Amino acid sequence: MTRRPSHWEYEERRNARIRQLREQREGPVRRRRRVEPLLLAAWIAGTIALLGVALVFGFNVFFAPRVMAWVEQNPGAIEHGIVQDFVQWYQPEVLDDAPASDEQRRVTVDVVTGSTDTTIGRLLFEHGLIRSEIAFQYAVITAGREGTLAAGVYDLFPTMRPSQIVATLQGQPFGDVTSVTLVEGLRLEEVVAAFAASSMTMNMEEFANLLQAPPADLLNQFDFLADLPAGRSLEGYILPETLEFEIGSDAREVVVRLLEQFGTALTQEIRDAIAAKGLTLDQAVIVASIVEREAVIDDERALIAAVYTKRFLEPDNEQTAGLLNADPTLQYGLTTGQIRPDGHPLLAGTEGATLPVDEWGSVDWWPQLQVGGGDVALEEYLLGFQTYTQAGLPPMPIAAPRIESIAALASAPLDEGYLYFVAGCPGGTRDGSHYFSRTNGEHEALVAQAREECAGQ
Repeated sequence: MTRRPSHWEYEERRNARIRQLREQREGPVRRRRRVEPLLLAAWIAGTIALLGVALVFGFNVFFAPRVMAWVEQNPGAIEHGIVQDFVQWYQPEVLDDAPASDEQRRVTVDVVTGSTDTTIGRLLFEHGLIRSEIAFQYAVITAGREGTLAAGVYDLFPTMRPSQIVATLQGQPFGDVTSVTLVEGLRLEEVVAAFAASSMTMNMEEFANLLQAPPADLLNQFDFLADLPAGRSLEGYILPETLEFEIGSDAREVVVRLLEQFGTALTQEIRDAIAAKGLTLDQAVIVASIVEREAVIDDERALIAAVYTKRFLEPDNEQTAGLLNADPTLQYGLTTGQIRPDGHPLLAGTEGATLPVDEWGSVDWWPQLQVGGGDVALEEYLLGFQTYTQAGLPPMPIAAPRIESIAALASAPLDEGYLYFVAGCPGGTRDGSHYFSRTNGEHEALVAQAREECAGQ
């Protein structure tokens, strides 16, 4: 017989069931309330991180390149601090004060009046002189030169830094120096070519013009140029030396420096000795320029100078008739006629050069003569350099003599009576020495001896 549960037992079971159902119903809710905030926080953090990555990626990939492209199209905007900050963050190398390349070539640019910093930057970029217009504008701003760059014709190099170009366009030397070596016996065109081969940034056309047609105010600075005939160049008055120049020096500064060097070397003792021989300084420089092209051995300079000086000082001498018979003057006349068929700008009344200045370094200025001296044909306006048929000195120096050659003329032993010389080969070796003689007969005998000695040389 089954016992029926008491009322108390029934209530106990009912309450237990209620608790079980409540636990089943409320348990998951309590767990969701504990876990849900963590999930939400994680989701928010992930969303923010993803958004940040998207923003950075989008800025770098899509927005920043477009901003940079705009700056490149508007390089002048680099003057604004926010633009500078952006470029320094995004592409700092664009602002580097670095040369465009290591290519050592001279590029002439004409900055016309009214050019802005931006148009100048574009001109430089088009000529391959800067890597970035932005870098140039930044260099202008850094130097505090906004709006002050000067119009003019400039010779620049891709090897120059933007800051150096800015200094040059301001006419300011920028500290760097370079050495320029002028060897003995160069004519003016070769002097210009030597500077053109250097790192000097002066305009070579301007430099050449100052050498070929020096203005009166430049000539008046130097007393040794007082005897220079009107319209003459500085041919012969540029000493062969190795000198250092600030790369950004202008053409006139360089010419003044070269003339100062000549004036320093030309001592009063040399001047007095030249005057004692009855010569002007210009006559002495003309003779010395020929000696420089002829002499090889230093001890012979004075003897060679004596031969040429005695010849032109004695126009009535029956043996020489005042003729110098100097091969270097013929070489000078030949190359001058080849590159300037319409005339020599260094001689009054003739036309200018037909060969561009930047090609002067490629010319053979001293070619070997192919015929005898008397048979060399020169243009009519160059006949003064035909010293086998025209008596006296040529109309101007032909090259840059060392001061030793001018001093050799000052001490030339005219009383020795030498009128001739010929290159010899003593012992069968051409060593640069010469045989000197006083009469034509002696000279002819020495010429025959020299030919025999030098056979095969």
